[in-house]
Amino acid sequence: MGPLYKFGWFDFAYSLQIAGLIGFFFGFVLERAGFGDARKLTAIFYLRDFAVLKVMFTAIVVCMIGLLYFSVFGWIDLSRVYILPTYIWPQTVGGLVMGVGFVMGGYCPTTSVVATVSAKLDGLVFIGGMILGSFIFAELFPLLKGFYEAGSMGAVRLSDVLKINAGLIALFVCLMAVGAYWVVEKVEQRFGDRGTLPGGSRRIKGAAAALLIVLGLILAIVNPDRIAAKRATASPVEAVKKGEATEPIAPKAEKPASIHFKIVEDEGC
Repeated sequence: MGPLYKFGWFDFAYSLQIAGLIGFFFGFVLERAGFGDARKLTAIFYLRDFAVLKVMFTAIVVCMIGLLYFSVFGWIDLSRVYILPTYIWPQTVGGLVMGVGFVMGGYCPTTSVVATVSAKLDGLVFIGGMILGSFIFAELFPLLKGFYEAGSMGAVRLSDVLKINAGLIALFVCLMAVGAYWVVEKVEQRFGDRGTLPGGSRRIKGAAAALLIVLGLILAIVNPDRIAAKRATASPVEAVKKGEATEPIAPKAEKPASIHFKIVEDEGC
């Protein structure tokens, strides 16, 4: 069934419109969560408020579990989902540089846009710094190209590197998330302002943690990789029996918007 764009359900122009709509609602939710305020974001470095870690970790876990269960049910073909190639050394250095910038500026790239839209001058200054840094990097790229491509591992997943199935990875990440949430809440209670920290029922939190672990455990037992492999080997046979073409369905060819614009690489748009 999915990813829808890769199976030709809509064209490239429509995919950009959907991406813009999703981006709008993503920014709106970030602003409503307080992530357009540098003080809220940097509170994690003072051990006062770990909202950033909780929100981002929750997003990772929900996306991971959702994709794997969708794969098990046959609702999405994970082999067609674009994975950003791994370049271990430049990405490590880039992460460190971004972390330093986060501490100094109080924003990451996305939240700086949210802050700017919320009429915060520091967010606009941060965006100006990103634009200037991007320009300098582009000018120096011929000198940095060798390092930029260092440590190339291709499009790999943790299950490929560790040689274990994706279900076990999901279980480990769920356990890590539950442990991280428990630890950071203890730290918040000690160093944070309890009057401003969000509350919540311990019973509900415990039930949510148990549900998360159960969902991860089911994936570890079911093994989504094995199911996907069986489905991939069975599909060509079924297609031949039905007299259908076995070639994968590709998105319809798009007419270039202008003679100066050309898509040179599919990045899962």
